[in-house]
Amino acid sequence: MTSDPALRSDTFHQLGALAMRFRRTRDEAARRAIAAEYAREVQRLIETGNWAEAPAFEDQLPDEWMPEAFFAYWCPAHPRRRSRNGGLFNCSQERA
Repeated sequence: MTSDPALRSDTFHQLGALAMRFRRTRDEAARRAIAAEYAREVQRLIETGNWAEAPAFEDQLPDEWMPEAFFAYWCPAHPRRRSRNGGLFNCSQERA
């Protein structure tokens, strides 16, 4: 487990960049690759043990593409919910 603030900042910034790339493409294979990379970055943030703020709405992927680890970390008491309109599932924006 690492708590390097620079690593957290870089990884957090990377989530936004990946979300932007995801929104710019409709290619399914490209989206799968971006979602996999996003999941790796989420895991890196979780492993810091000090991820205190969820990404902003615009820095998230659509909920059906968000990694399960994100929901397990931010909403451990709730099963992953998918919106019917393809929107984002927004649980707590801050972790206690």
